[in-house]
Amino acid sequence: MAVTMELEESVSDSKIEKDSSSKKELRPSSAVSLSKSEHGPETSPSAEQLKQYKSWVSNERWNELKKIADSAMKEHKVFMIKGGGFPAIRRALVERGWLEKYESHKARHPPLNLDPKKATGKELSRVERMILYKFMEHHSVDFLWTTKRDRYDWLLSNKEVVISRFCRSIFTTKEGLTASLTQMHWYTDPGVALTKFPRSYNIHNSDSLEEFIDDFRITACISILKWLTNTMAINGDQCLVTPQGKVPFSAIDFAVNRLNEYVSFYTHRDIDDSEDQSQHVWEHEWDQFLTHHYLLVHEKAKFMDDKNLNIRLLERKAAKILGTMTKYWPQIDIDGVLNIWIVKPGNKCRGRGIQLMNNIKDIIGLINVPAQKTRYVVQKYIENPLVIYNTKFDIRQWFLVTNCQPLTIWIYKDSYLRFSSQIFSLSNYHESVHLTNNAVQSRYKNNNERDKALPDENMWDCITFKAYLKQIGKYEMWDTKIYPGIKQCLIGAMLACQETMDKRQNSFELYGADFMLTEDFTPWLIEINSSPDLAPTTSVTARLCPQCLEDVIKVVLDRRASPDADTGTFELAYRQIIPKAPAYLGLSLCVNGKKLLKKTRVIKHESRAITPIAPRVPSGDSIAPIQNHSVPPEYSGPIITDFLSWLNPYDALPMNKDGLVIGPKESLTEAAPRKARKKFRA
Repeated sequence: MAVTMELEESVSDSKIEKDSSSKKELRPSSAVSLSKSEHGPETSPSAEQLKQYKSWVSNERWNELKKIADSAMKEHKVFMIKGGGFPAIRRALVERGWLEKYESHKARHPPLNLDPKKATGKELSRVERMILYKFMEHHSVDFLWTTKRDRYDWLLSNKEVVISRFCRSIFTTKEGLTASLTQMHWYTDPGVALTKFPRSYNIHNSDSLEEFIDDFRITACISILKWLTNTMAINGDQCLVTPQGKVPFSAIDFAVNRLNEYVSFYTHRDIDDSEDQSQHVWEHEWDQFLTHHYLLVHEKAKFMDDKNLNIRLLERKAAKILGTMTKYWPQIDIDGVLNIWIVKPGNKCRGRGIQLMNNIKDIIGLINVPAQKTRYVVQKYIENPLVIYNTKFDIRQWFLVTNCQPLTIWIYKDSYLRFSSQIFSLSNYHESVHLTNNAVQSRYKNNNERDKALPDENMWDCITFKAYLKQIGKYEMWDTKIYPGIKQCLIGAMLACQETMDKRQNSFELYGADFMLTEDFTPWLIEINSSPDLAPTTSVTARLCPQCLEDVIKVVLDRRASPDADTGTFELAYRQIIPKAPAYLGLSLCVNGKKLLKKTRVIKHESRAITPIAPRVPSGDSIAPIQNHSVPPEYSGPIITDFLSWLNPYDALPMNKDGLVIGPKESLTEAAPRKARKKFRA
């Protein structure tokens, strides 16, 4: 029988209650039984306290509450929600007959100056909450929903508790995801796991910083050549060269030469080049080229007039090397021509501290600030995103990991889109244009020039997005490319991060992944968030978030009782198959079949005073009969009885019922007479 009590929680499913008076606990004393608290004296229910609480309720209600508590503890159906409201989780568990054990600071004492006979429903609710808390005070919870990634000892010792967190999920930080996905190429499985992730660097590391500088320079070479070919394809060469130009044509030659060197390196043609043929590029040459790139692409500068050079010939050379680079630069399509990078703090969320930059000196200067404690991640900005009505958006996709070994991933089939409040532009680097997080966009008003078809709440569910795809004639893209691509990205990312995850059983976690779509409808993974925002901030999330939490309980608890239980909108996307370890073959000398015995000649021995020894026959047709030893039934390994009998001559000696050798005993290792040995060498 469930107890219905008034909830004193926030309406939000993800808002964390902030208690300024609370201290950090090493262990949640309200979630597990402790004989002695680590922050004070022992807390045990006293007869005086229970007597005081009993005066507030009737005897029938008191017995009913005691029965409810005893039944929940016996059936292992005690749950706790720690660090937030989550009424959808509470409602789903209560409907399944679970009983909530409130945290100690939520199980408040009744007011001292209130007459129990005049108590209203709210005060009685607090009293009943405290009574149940006292009944279950020393009982560990069986299901814990928490928003904090705690490292409590009891989480590891009590493996029967179902917990909504993995202790280790380093991929939920930008720095951790970047480090984990550096090895994702080892986990690529076409059609199953293929992660599209814009190249990123943890530039606080010196090696990664050097890799980023090399990447930035090569990207600048590609960008200036793409800018040249695109400009000439649209406007021709009329507006590119002027007598007052600031950029020499040597900038194009420099970019072509550097890309040719890059191709030679990856095709190993540079191995045959002598040191005299290799050209060393100095740092000031790179600085000069990057300045020319910035002037042409960002400042709209012109080339110097040079009668000795043909710009058409340069354009053909640029187009040729770009076609070759497509094979060796997989992300050439998302690079664009502006060489824009997005700089993110490695351990912050909700869009805080993110900047867009196109100057390498500004990026390096950001991390070289004295006493800098923030670690930054630099990620290549996708310059060709898919926009809807000239507005940028991203996709929030929920997925659930219910086991890390073997890896089991569930994906929520209902995702939603988050729009920017401003019109998309690559010349405006303001966060309101490029960061589509709801926490960022809620600080700005929608641009009046936006298309009226866009939602005022800046959110669409996937059903509305499918309707838009049908409107533009791309309805099949969701089922054939977008959704399958999202699944493959998540599976590949989780396989790459599996070794860093906590292997504790009975743990699960709900994550929120952010995806960008390029103009060809290819999904690219941007980041993965723990504790995704489940607040009903819009009409879209007010409908999707409670349903998602309800379906989480279906997957985690209902399928535990019945494998055929309904999982709601969650789809089993991946279940890792771990092959069984092969049998130990160290003693596998088994020979199948039956032993064949040949007829042997009976050899007469001269009467001797020693005990006869079974002859050893290394070769020949004369084989002495050997006792057939039975194999013990409990032994499944191989036994070659002939060989063992030959090794152990004691088995051939005549013995009595007590296992003693009959007859005189002499050394079995004594050499046989020369005449006897000659008989067995024939």
